Amino acid sequence: MRLFISAVAIVACAAVAAWAADDRATFILSNGQHVSGDVVHHGGNDANLIDDNFNLRLDNGREQSYGENQVAVIDFAGGQPSATELQQIPASGQFLVLRNGQSQTGTLVNLLHGTTLVWRNASGQEQQYGISDVARVYLNPQAARVAYNAPAAPSAVGTSGTAAATPAQPGEVRVEANQAWTDTGIQVKKGDRVAFHATGQITFGQSAGQTAGPDGNGAMRQPNYPVSVMPVGGLIGKVGSAPAFPIGSNTQPIVMPADGRLMLGVNDNELGDNSGYFSVVVTKQ
Repeated sequence: MRLFISAVAIVACAAVAAWAADDRATFILSNGQHVSGDVVHHGGNDANLIDDNFNLRLDNGREQSYGENQVAVIDFAGGQPSATELQQIPASGQFLVLRNGQSQTGTLVNLLHGTTLVWRNASGQEQQYGISDVARVYLNPQAARVAYNAPAAPSAVGTSGTAAATPAQPGEVRVEANQAWTDTGIQVKKGDRVAFHATGQITFGQSAGQTAGPDGNGAMRQPNYPVSVMPVGGLIGKVGSAPAFPIGSNTQPIVMPADGRLMLGVNDNELGDNSGYFSVVVTKQ
């Protein structure tokens, strides 16, 4: 009996150790919310990112999933990033910063075993880092700048890989189709009236005909789009944590729903295969 109890105790201790091995992270969401918990892992690959969803075990013991396009930053180090780090964030694309100060652009592949980050660098090579060696992963640079109250990037990088030109007229914002939200740099208050004038065309997939103007492509609607009543690819807006709202080609002033930073985006829930941009002139009335 004593041997049996000892064996049970050893197994229990091993389970506790396995739980403790999971590193913690804070997900900074595109809407500004901060969520902290343990980096959990499931399935045969022992992965955290499953079906385009990251997973955290919250402090109350409940596990919660967050869509990849919801997460702006995965923060393992905590605290406020240095001014130098914030200045290095690229205008678009993902960005990895290690605790020793080294950084690189590339793509987050997954978080494995609760302890390992797999990264694909700009040359296409996969690298593995201990989560304990990683400070932050920036998944959505625009939303990250808003979250950390950082200055805008000195120049935006377009889908062709070249620097975007200086806006053609005051108030013009370039809304990239593969970014969850683009910061207009405009602070609004609830009840403010703001007018938009959008031009351009984006693609929301790789197949023929998957293009959209500011009003979207009426051939496709989904209830899980940011604005469910609007077709895919249309121009939408958001203020703070208030629900997103349609803009499209409407040039009449829209009443702002809340206080906060005005963000613009495209009405899609899968942004990785998008390209192109809308040029939007924003005018506060």
